[in-house]
Amino acid sequence: MKKTVDILEMDVHWIKKSYLKSVKIHRKKNVAISAHSKRIKALAFTAEKDGVNFIAYHNDADKNYNETYNEIKSEFDKLNNFRCIAVIPKEMIESWLLADDCAYPSIPENPKLPPKPEEIWGQKDDKNSNYPYNYFVRVLLQFALPDNRDTYTYIAENSDIEVLKQRCPVSFCRFYTDMQAFVDIGHCSGIPPDSIDNAYVPPTLFRKK
Repeated sequence: MKKTVDILEMDVHWIKKSYLKSVKIHRKKNVAISAHSKRIKALAFTAEKDGVNFIAYHNDADKNYNETYNEIKSEFDKLNNFRCIAVIPKEMIESWLLADDCAYPSIPENPKLPPKPEEIWGQKDDKNSNYPYNYFVRVLLQFALPDNRDTYTYIAENSDIEVLKQRCPVSFCRFYTDMQAFVDIGHCSGIPPDSIDNAYVPPTLFRKK
């Protein structure tokens, strides 16, 4: 992603949600914890074991942005000795990828990019709906681009940060602000997960160079 931070180098250790589910964590007997809490605790345990103290956790909000963001931030507050960032699109990560016309081989026309990509929504099982993933796939089809990791990375790397802030003013602006604080320590710097070559679906660990 263009101009997210000044320095664009960081080792990244990607951790799949399926792996986090397998990590055994200590918890009080008969006390239920949320899925976010379990995954974040498992992520912190894995990070600590590897000597990593920078954590980024991604989850699509799926129409529950404030609730999701606040819950994850609350879980971060319980961790000691970790620098954490929440990567929470207001709807889905595809909404951010639908922000910048210039990130594509040419200006998308059929369909055009939505003027407010954070606001679109629709039925998941209807390929013609405005469900962000379905909309994104239709945009890719006009360029014969595959729906895979490389395409996500290509579009993210070619998206302009100022355009993203303008067209995704709720969740991306908050992520951008949080990201500046996240990297503003020592010589550590980084970029969002979708900006890194060969990235795949977070949650993820960020390791300092």
